[in-house]
Amino acid sequence: MLNQIRIIAMSLALLAALTLVAACAHNVTASDDAARQAVEAKNSGGSGAVPCNTTKSGAKDEICGTSTDPARWWNAAGTGTFMGGGSASWDTVKPTFFPPDAAYTHFAIPKGDEKYAAISGWRIKQYVYDIAGISLKSRDDGNQYWGRITGSEYDHMTDDYVAAQLKRVGVQDVHIQKFNMSPQWWPTHWEVSVTGGGKTVELESAWPHSAQPCSNKDCTIAAKGTEGKTWDLKPVWVGLGTPLDFKGKDIKGKAVLIYSIPTPGGEGYSAGWSGAVQRARDAGAAVVFTILGFPGNHVNHGGGTPESAKLTFGLGMDDANTIRHMMEADQNPIVHVNETVELRAGLTTGSVWGTLPGTTDENILIMAHTEAPMQGAMDNGSGIGTMIELAQYYASLPKSERKRTITFLTTSAHHTPAPNAGIQWVRKHYDFSKTALIVNCEHTAGMVLDDLGSSLSGTNVLAPKRFFMQGSDDLKALVTKTFVDYGVGVDAPPSPVAGGELMTLAGLAPGFHVLEDIAYHTDMDIPQYVPEAGLESTARAYAKIIDGVNNMSLASLRVNMGTPVKDRWTPELESEDPGSIPVPK
Repeated sequence: MLNQIRIIAMSLALLAALTLVAACAHNVTASDDAARQAVEAKNSGGSGAVPCNTTKSGAKDEICGTSTDPARWWNAAGTGTFMGGGSASWDTVKPTFFPPDAAYTHFAIPKGDEKYAAISGWRIKQYVYDIAGISLKSRDDGNQYWGRITGSEYDHMTDDYVAAQLKRVGVQDVHIQKFNMSPQWWPTHWEVSVTGGGKTVELESAWPHSAQPCSNKDCTIAAKGTEGKTWDLKPVWVGLGTPLDFKGKDIKGKAVLIYSIPTPGGEGYSAGWSGAVQRARDAGAAVVFTILGFPGNHVNHGGGTPESAKLTFGLGMDDANTIRHMMEADQNPIVHVNETVELRAGLTTGSVWGTLPGTTDENILIMAHTEAPMQGAMDNGSGIGTMIELAQYYASLPKSERKRTITFLTTSAHHTPAPNAGIQWVRKHYDFSKTALIVNCEHTAGMVLDDLGSSLSGTNVLAPKRFFMQGSDDLKALVTKTFVDYGVGVDAPPSPVAGGELMTLAGLAPGFHVLEDIAYHTDMDIPQYVPEAGLESTARAYAKIIDGVNNMSLASLRVNMGTPVKDRWTPELESEDPGSIPVPK
């Protein structure tokens, strides 16, 4: 378990900001061959594969490869399955194997662009381990609702970590902007189990979905969990949750289970966008369970369903199959639900800011969000690491080679109602009038997951990404060709609307993003899901695009930027220090 030991030890080094700076900065500054070989040897293990360090329910369904041999990288995992290995059951046959970095192809740097070899995918991967380690500390400290949750101490640890790294690589005027937050929905404890056939089984993969809309002044919520009681509910299985699936079924006051197709992952799943969850709520369901349709028993923290006072949980396939088997055997199962929720007030969050001065008064904004339930390695450790690596690359250049000032920015409150924090504050207060480009570093690398019968297979293939561009045709041509040249796979054609943090900044300046969408919002979003080769390709492509943009005039870029969006949240709350942001003019 050397890989887990490394991550846990790293996360323990994050107990205080000064310790964090000293420990983590040392890990990620080394880029020479000897340092790399030392880390690989530490991670390799004797078997070439170890159980992944993830959630309790997901651990038995995830194996992480550790081999450094590109000729034998899969051997320790054994052979896989063929269409479920001939099984007629929906039950998982084989655990998911996460290949080691040695399994992936690294794309060659195009001729003439050799300078981008200084951008290291290996170094970005170490940042990803560090950032996921902050989340693991949250879990190991005993939090059931764990991760880099906005407003938590681990949220602030992440800010401290990023600020330390930006200072280390040479970014100037680095500081953390603090924001007050509205009261937050905060589940502190939950238990979900099922009794049938004379036995009770804990449903370990259950994870509550957010119950906090923000359509009033203080973002208060009606949801109170089960208010200290255990609800004993009859389950109703409604398949995909279409109107036909609900026809003739009495679901009032019951636990409704909806099978949800990942489209493609743990955020955009069918139970949300098809209206199935809302259908169940409207029909009087006491609790709604969305079954994440990935083989295994993976945890899903939601985000694809509308917030509601109605209790909603994500549930893994294996746990859902346990209930279904009891129903099929006429064992009259009862689902037990107990959830304790706080409305947590007085929290703060932050954004990290820093700049690299250029030779003109024009600017480029490079940003990444920091919040994530669970490990959030791809979402968004990959983006944070990419931003830090770009900062190191551009800080190494003399000012005379930076045409435009580069502002580096993190945002929190990505999934959390915070009306005047994070990207909402940026949209309202940042001066975009001379911004030539917004580079949104979000979900920058992942691997393809492949369904094989009733098993989920990892691959050594870099996952394609949803991509979006706003700005001139010349900018779009530059982005598109660079992705081809650097092996950044994308969904085709481009998305018609921005996603992630760039969504809030639509229409304000030229910009682009890629967003890898498969394992995010699940417990499979671990560092081993994020290939070094993909991090490298994306970061080098981003640098090539930035340099290309610096050869274009501001006027030629700032066309076809779209229509600015309205506020996502209605309330207005003041930050602690609203005047401290270095907004380029």
